[in-house]
Amino acid sequence: MRGTQLPGVDLSVWPKAVVLLLRNPSIVVVPLLMAVIGVAIQLTLPGGGVAGAATAGLGGLIIRLLMLFGLGTACIIADDAWRHGRASFDQGWIEARRRAGEIFFAAIGLTLLLAVASYAGLLFNAPVVSYILAAAVIFFCIWTIPAAAIGGVPGGAAIQISIDRVRANVLSAALSAITFVGLVVFAVPALSLWLTGLMLPYSGGSLIVIVLTGAVLDAIAIGYTALVITKTYGDASFGGRRY
Repeated sequence: MRGTQLPGVDLSVWPKAVVLLLRNPSIVVVPLLMAVIGVAIQLTLPGGGVAGAATAGLGGLIIRLLMLFGLGTACIIADDAWRHGRASFDQGWIEARRRAGEIFFAAIGLTLLLAVASYAGLLFNAPVVSYILAAAVIFFCIWTIPAAAIGGVPGGAAIQISIDRVRANVLSAALSAITFVGLVVFAVPALSLWLTGLMLPYSGGSLIVIVLTGAVLDAIAIGYTALVITKTYGDASFGGRRY
């Protein structure tokens, strides 16, 4: 059964992704590892001055690439979960290492596009321009990482493949992009802030506890997003033949 439908969209993907994430917590393992490494990088970055700003910029780039690699690995394991109900972490990790070059290549291209969107706003002294361009990048490139991770697409072509699939499946891509932005950009920071306040009396104000809480929430959000974009990309690219 295809479940509840909108034109070109299987709305059952979103509740089914919750069930699959609960059945396959291994989907969040690599995103969590990448998030923890990102936390370690943040805690070791120097602050202040030109050197500190440059180091922070490089550190931010590395953290984004690690997050996207975690997303790519989660997409590979999520693909297995959609196919069989239960995913093998070992097989997923082997495939992720095999596809690592393509995932990182696609991640670099996506990160550069987001950087251009950010700098465009600075250039015109209009933050709203950055937000609009970033939203456009996320929308048209929402399937870039699954294309590189599970689509057999070279990393250098993944962005173009995503754009092509999005143009043919606008509503599905829009809902997938909203899922990513809603969870990773808005829900996780808000929930992390709330949990930080809740745990503050018990954590003694420990920065490590606070940032690790955020890392766990990030990993869960990325794991769920991976399930959604993997399935919607698979449907857009292969239809019912893949799942």
